Amino acid sequence: MYGGDKDWGDFKAGIFEAALLNAETVVQPRASNTTGPLNLDHMYEFMGGINLAIRKVTGNDANSYFNDFRNSSNPRMQELKEAIGVEANATVFNPKYIKEMLKGEATSMETFAETFRNTYGWNVMKPSAIDKQIWDTYFDVYVKDQYKLGIRKTFEDKNPYALQEMTAVMLETARKGYWKATPEQLRAMAKLHTELVKDHTAGCSGFVCDNAKLRTFITEKVAPELAKAYEKEIKEVREVKVEEKKNNVVLKKEEQNKEKQAKKRTEITEKSNAIWWIGGLFVLLILGFFAWKKRKN
Repeated sequence: MYGGDKDWGDFKAGIFEAALLNAETVVQPRASNTTGPLNLDHMYEFMGGINLAIRKVTGNDANSYFNDFRNSSNPRMQELKEAIGVEANATVFNPKYIKEMLKGEATSMETFAETFRNTYGWNVMKPSAIDKQIWDTYFDVYVKDQYKLGIRKTFEDKNPYALQEMTAVMLETARKGYWKATPEQLRAMAKLHTELVKDHTAGCSGFVCDNAKLRTFITEKVAPELAKAYEKEIKEVREVKVEEKKNNVVLKKEEQNKEKQAKKRTEITEKSNAIWWIGGLFVLLILGFFAWKKRKN
C-alpha cells in the first residue's frame, strides 16, 4: 500500500484483492515496434500476471487490450489475441522472416526459443489468448519443416540447444493440457527432442533438464533404445551440475575461510602495531622525563 509517509510500503491483507473485485478489463500501453506480446517476456509477466490475478479473485477472464501508440497520429485499441496473431503471422509463422533469421548465429536461434517460452507463458497466465492453431503451426513449421527451410540442420549447426528448448516447451504445453496435441505430434516432437539431446548433449534449462515429469512424459513417447540414450545424457549432465554446485560450495567455504584468516591476520597486525606504538610512546615519555630532570638539576 502506498499513500502518505506513514503508509508507504505497508502491507494490508485483502486490499489488492478488493481492488480487483470489479476489474473487467486490462489495458497495456504499447509504443514500440520492436516489442510485442510474443517476443518480450514482460508482456505476459505483467499484463498476463494481472489477468491471472483477476481470474483468481473473481473467477472471470478479463478483457485484455493494447493501447497502441505505435502510430502516434492514429492511436488505437487492439485486442490481445489479435495482437498475438498479427505478431505471429509477421514473424515466427512467416517463411521470409524465418529464412532471414536462420542466416544468423546462435543468438538468432535463441530468439525462436524465447518466443516459444513466451507463448507458453501466455498459455499459463491467460489460456484464452493462445489458440490450438498457434501450437499446431509451431509444430508444422519447426518440427515438420513445412517451408523446407532446413530448420533442423540449421539449428543443429548453430544452436541445437535452442531447438531442444523449443521442443521441450511444446511437449510441456501438451503435457499440462494447454495444447491438445495428437499422438502423432507428440511422438514426432519427442523423437526430435531426444535425438537432439543424444547427439548434442543436453542444454540444461528448466524445461530440458529440471522437469522430471516432463522427462518421463518424453521417454514414454519414443523407442526404448532412444529413451535410454536420452536418459543417459540427461543423467550425465545433471550429475555434472550437482558436482559443480558442490565444488562451488566448497570453493565458497574456502574463500570464506581465507577471508576470515586474512581478517584475523590484519587484526593481529593492527594489535601488534598498536603495542609497538604504545611501547615507543612510553619510552619517549621516560626519556623526556629524564632529560627534563637533568636540565633542572
